[in-house]
Amino acid sequence: MDTKALKLAAVAATMLDDFSPTTWTSLPPLDAGVRILISDGETDYVAAAHLRIDRSADAGSTAEAARIYETAYPHADFTWPHLRAITEVEEKVFGTDSPVTVTLSDPLPGAPVGDEPIADVARASSLAQTLATIHSAAPEPISDAGFPVEEPSRFQFQILERLDQAAATGRVPATLLQHWEEEFEKVALWHFLATPIHGALDESNVYTDEERVLALADIGRMRVADPAIDLAAASALIDPAAVPTFFTEYRSSRPRADDHIVTRAELLAEFAVLDWLLEAVESGDDEAIADAADLLTSFDQVLLRPDGSDVPTAPVSSDDVAQGSNVTSATEESADDHGTSDGGVRRSSPSGADRGSAGADRGSAGARVSEHASPGGSGHASPGGGTSGRTSAGDGASGSRSAGAAENGPESSGSPER
Repeated sequence: MDTKALKLAAVAATMLDDFSPTTWTSLPPLDAGVRILISDGETDYVAAAHLRIDRSADAGSTAEAARIYETAYPHADFTWPHLRAITEVEEKVFGTDSPVTVTLSDPLPGAPVGDEPIADVARASSLAQTLATIHSAAPEPISDAGFPVEEPSRFQFQILERLDQAAATGRVPATLLQHWEEEFEKVALWHFLATPIHGALDESNVYTDEERVLALADIGRMRVADPAIDLAAASALIDPAAVPTFFTEYRSSRPRADDHIVTRAELLAEFAVLDWLLEAVESGDDEAIADAADLLTSFDQVLLRPDGSDVPTAPVSSDDVAQGSNVTSATEESADDHGTSDGGVRRSSPSGADRGSAGADRGSAGARVSEHASPGGSGHASPGGGTSGRTSAGDGASGSRSAGAAENGPESSGSPER
């Protein structure tokens, strides 16, 4: 029997004075640790015990983020977790090394995207509109609330720093490394204003029905940063054939976005594979290192040599990389919502049929990265930082069953202990 879920039900039963639950049903854990749908027959709530809580996005951050969302997006056609109660229980309750935060929130409509990529135009367009809404809000309430603010120059520096780290592994093809260095060092690429972003998009926290995005979860990692981070993470959830529709709809919904946002999003989507390599190196996972290196080689062949030309692409070490790379600080905030265009150079890319091949390979890479990313890891494996396992069951997907079903095991439900 799932004793953690039963203990969570017992704790949740005491959190609201006017709520006396009678049944509960286990839900997919996502990043929370343990989640259940708990009901008194009239009202349903989602209770979560945050066993593997990320202190950079704890329950308190989620509550504050929800307050900001309420103010910033009063007319949004999507929703987010509305926290109803929060408490902290001693470590002995769940057998952990530290106290556990338990939250009670409203169920989210729809179901997470899960394993199946978004292939239909309607949902791809809806996701673009949702992100355009998030990115169009004023950043001041978020920064004033203490959420991180990531300036373009700092973000560029971090990316180039990771490129140096990747070069030191000796597992990155030389032409691919040079491609990323040249693109990320372009001054025009970094002429944008940081905006509010979700910051942790993945297949477990984008809730949809058959037609549109209904809700976003994990909003506690919101920050002011490059909106291309969200676009890159979202593109990994979309079938390659629908990605052009996604970007077109985003630009239509947010016409004052900077000229290079799609270019940065594409580069960051590619970069997820390199981050996977770095995470594998940090963890000492030889199999993951080999897989990531193979995928980088595949990227090199499809993205940079689509005509099949035999260009040497031997991996390089840090000694082969130009030393002392200049990190250009793009401090001019003259683009984005101020509508300024500097007409910078876009990165070269395959055209025609080769572009489709590159897109398919990028989509395959995203799936492989997601498959190998570890749920409590550092978050390097995706631009948005989300690494949770895939799921397709929504918060209200399973109907509550009576207490008599408790003997059926972890997915059964029962009456909470009072």
